[in-house]
Parts: sequence; structure tokens; C-alpha cells
Amino acid sequence: MGSNTNTKQWLDFLRAIATIGVIIIHVSSPLVKMSYGRNIPFWWIGNIADSSVRFAVPLFLMLSGATLLDREYKLGEFYKRRFLRVLLPFLFWVIVYWVYRWCMLNARQQPHELQSILHWAVNLFLKEGVSKHFWYIYMILFIYLMVPFIGRGLHRLSNSTVLYLLVGWVVLAFMLKSVPLNMYNWSGDYASRFLGYFLYTGYLVLGYYLSKLSATSVRTRYIASAFFLLTILVSAGLTYIFSKQAHRLDLTLYSYLTINTIIQSIAIFVGIKDSEFRHSFFTTILHTISNYSYGIYLVHILVIGIFFNHGIFWTMAHPLVSLPLVTLLTLMTSFALIYCLRKIPFGNYISG
Repeated sequence: MGSNTNTKQWLDFLRAIATIGVIIIHVSSPLVKMSYGRNIPFWWIGNIADSSVRFAVPLFLMLSGATLLDREYKLGEFYKRRFLRVLLPFLFWVIVYWVYRWCMLNARQQPHELQSILHWAVNLFLKEGVSKHFWYIYMILFIYLMVPFIGRGLHRLSNSTVLYLLVGWVVLAFMLKSVPLNMYNWSGDYASRFLGYFLYTGYLVLGYYLSKLSATSVRTRYIASAFFLLTILVSAGLTYIFSKQAHRLDLTLYSYLTINTIIQSIAIFVGIKDSEFRHSFFTTILHTISNYSYGIYLVHILVIGIFFNHGIFWTMAHPLVSLPLVTLLTLMTSFALIYCLRKIPFGNYISG
């Protein structure tokens, strides 16, 4: 099997599981929040599920670092390609979510005059960025501005120097763990938001560095798997302990910038890096999810919201059944929507 094909496969695999991981987070989070203090066995199911996929968002950033920071760019060409690929679909889906959120208001709350609609739309953007999952898109658009310059800087550094930078990043993230980061709304503390963007950029450098390491051995995969399982135990266990001590739900360990999440992200990346998949059906599924990952990310919250309004939620069955079922339905429906959208004229430009 050619090295380019092999590289593409493991990148597809990582992107596919990151996509599924994001869906699991948004499907299981309501279970974690709604069952705590009411049904602890159910809560543990949601807690373990959520703790198992904290790598999802960091992995997307690491993949960007692994695939974008390894080359020189002409700035105009890079910005045109990246922003057309990311910004146009995002603008389309922002409008879709505005319309959806308006439709979800009861009749008395719905503004109808143009000035009132604009006022409501602006307030929704300022408070939630229209939809809370869009925080990642705002961040990645900002980070893309820096990518050509970060790449040029990294190319001048040795691998050992990059490693020292990453150690410094981990230390800085730990030191700033108590600083609240404003990632969801566009009102108030902009310094906190851009501090968050800066800290998350470390994941790009991490992905770049790990992609440069020599081929992963079987022994390394076993070690990575052990660390991955350990991070799940640490996240789930300490979340329970911290919540009991605080007499309220404490999700500090769920943060994407904790050392535990960084280790989990490294473990999943290293464990899958350079993997070969010889089953054609499996590789086709991976490639398809990877190819549609951005569109699935954009639309999946809308799908989850519609499912909820029709009773398709974790409460419809035991969580061991409902969580995987709702996750699968969300993935399949999101894919189907983006697939159909791509089939209409110019749909490729707005679907994601």
C-alpha cells in the first residue's frame, strides 16, 4: 500500500472519529446535566461516554496542524482557498440557524417587524454566536489567519525546540486553568476569547509535531491505548469526586485544555497514526465521514434539536440504547442532509 494512501487513511480515520466524537458530546451532555442527583447510574453512563470523547475538538485542530503547517503558502491563494471552503458554508448555516431559532420561539416571542427581527438576530449573535457550537468556527477562521506564519516559524525550528514549545504550552494551559474563557458570546471580555484562541492554537502545533514522528510501532499503540483508557477513568472519576465535593455538577475535567484532555488527544492521535485499513467497506465509510465532516459538524446541532422536538432524545430508552441510537441517527441524518445539499446547483459551495 502506498504511503500517500496510508497517510490519507489514518487521517480519514482520525477525522471520522472526531466527527462522531463531537456528536457523542452533544448527545450525552444533556444526560450528564439532567440526570446528576436524580439517577446516578444513568449519569455514570453519560459521564463515561462524554469522558471518552474529550479528544474530539482538539483532534480537529491537530489534524489542521498535521495537514496545513507542513508547507509554504502564497498568502492570497491560501486565504482564498481556506475561507471559501470554510467561510461560505458557515455564512449559509448561520442564516439557517437564525431562521431555525426564530421558528422555535413561541408566537408571542417571535419578532415580525424588520427592525425587531434584526435586533433579535444581533442579540442572539452577541449572546450565543447564533448557535453555541459555532464557537469552533469563529476560532478556526481566526487561526487560519495565522497558519501561514505559524508554519513558516515552525519550519525554522528543530523538532526538539518545537517539543520545548509544546511543553511550555502545556504548562501555560495548566497555569491558566482557572481563568474563565469567553468562547461562546460576542459581548464583554474579548481578551478572554483571544486568549482562548491562542491556547487552542497549541493543538495545531501538537498535531504538526506528532505527524513528524517516526512510524508508530505496535508497542507504542498499546501504550497509547492504555493512556487513552486511563484518561477516561481520570475524567469520569474526578468529575464525580469534584461534583460531590462542590455539591453541584463540576465539569472542569471536561475542558479541552486540561492536561488530561491533552494526553487523551495525544493518545488517540499516536494510537491511530500510520494505521493501515485493508477492508474496503471500512475505508469507504471512513473516507465518506471524513469528506462530509465539516458539513456534519455545521448541521448536527440542528438535527439534534429537531429530534428533541419529536421525542428522539436520550430519555426515549435506557441510555445504553438511546445514546448510541441517537448518535447514529444524528450522524446518518446529518450526512444525508449535506449529501442532498451537495447535489443541488452550487450546493458544494454552501454545504460544508
